[in-house]
Amino acid sequence: MFRSSIGLLEQQGAPLVNLREIDINVTNTCNLECIYCSYSSRPAKSEPSLSRQSICKILDEAAEMGNKAVHFSGGEPALRSDMHELIAYGASCGFKMRLLSNGTLLSRPALQELWNSGLRQVMISLDGFECNHNLHRSNSGAYAKTIQAIENAALLGYDVRVNSVATTLNVDEIPHLLPVLADMRVKTFSVFYCVPVGRGRDVLDLMVPPTRWRQFIHEMRAMVEIHAPEHMEVTVEKVFVWADEWVDGNLLQSGRGGSCLGFLDECNYVNILADGRVYPCVCFIDQAPPLGNILARPLSEILHDAASWAFYWSLAATNSTCKTCFLLPQCRGGSRALSKIVAEDWFAIDPRCSGHPQAQGFMPVCFMLRENVTTGTRSGFAEQVLAETVK
Repeated sequence: MFRSSIGLLEQQGAPLVNLREIDINVTNTCNLECIYCSYSSRPAKSEPSLSRQSICKILDEAAEMGNKAVHFSGGEPALRSDMHELIAYGASCGFKMRLLSNGTLLSRPALQELWNSGLRQVMISLDGFECNHNLHRSNSGAYAKTIQAIENAALLGYDVRVNSVATTLNVDEIPHLLPVLADMRVKTFSVFYCVPVGRGRDVLDLMVPPTRWRQFIHEMRAMVEIHAPEHMEVTVEKVFVWADEWVDGNLLQSGRGGSCLGFLDECNYVNILADGRVYPCVCFIDQAPPLGNILARPLSEILHDAASWAFYWSLAATNSTCKTCFLLPQCRGGSRALSKIVAEDWFAIDPRCSGHPQAQGFMPVCFMLRENVTTGTRSGFAEQVLAETVK
């Protein structure tokens, strides 16, 4: 397929670096093996983990760069015996922190220790009711432990966010989780699309089709109107923007959520893996070269070095079909990572698109773009779609 530059060669270099959020995978070891895990985490001691010294160094550098939020992820971060110390250090740096967990190890004493260290927010994964959740977790006892963790966290006063990854197996029942979570005093319920990264590449058939995804969002909106109390916010990943929404004008933004290559306009988020590699988006982690490695170079040096971004600038080229599309200024060629995963070609048409978006009635957008199902507010960051009015 012919590849045509979009005239950005003279602009190549480090993008504007304006960090607001960092995800740190403190370990890639996990007590579960979820069927779609983006990081292919597993219960093996041989999986990499960042040292406490390395994590504290990242936190120091992030604070100097003006970063606002840090999410401790994995693998399963609760496996670390020093997690409370890392939380305490992050609190001393002034970060807004969240622990991302499958919940099975978050007993009440464990949550109390983390609370005492300064943690106030947890995000716990729940992929349906018992049968579906355990199926997605590849563990027959995961559901009961996860539900208990959600209840424990809410009772202790945590700002609890529950996230579900919607697949073709559980998309019908996820809306029905909402009233259950509302009764448990969950503050935020977020639904993610199943992105085929990591082990997700082996289950491409779990990706929800476009029309079903739109129907699902309508179902979530209806459920919110009936069951969501005032204290609860509900968000979904947008994934597709439909023709009747194109009148919104500029649907995208710079940075995270602003198309697959939004980070070339503004780097406001990075994902640091358990082996130290730095990526501008999770979708690239098993396909593209990293920006660098924090075990070899300081984070600021990596992000401000034009050479770090050279590969990603090469993706600013586009194919001949996309080049002539009237939606290119907004779509920017769709998901380069998904094209590589499915078609083995960075510049193939996004597999979610036929090449004729007007005929199909929608265009694909960045997987990270989220929408508040009540207000319609959109952002690449969860906090920016909560408790706001539509702009």
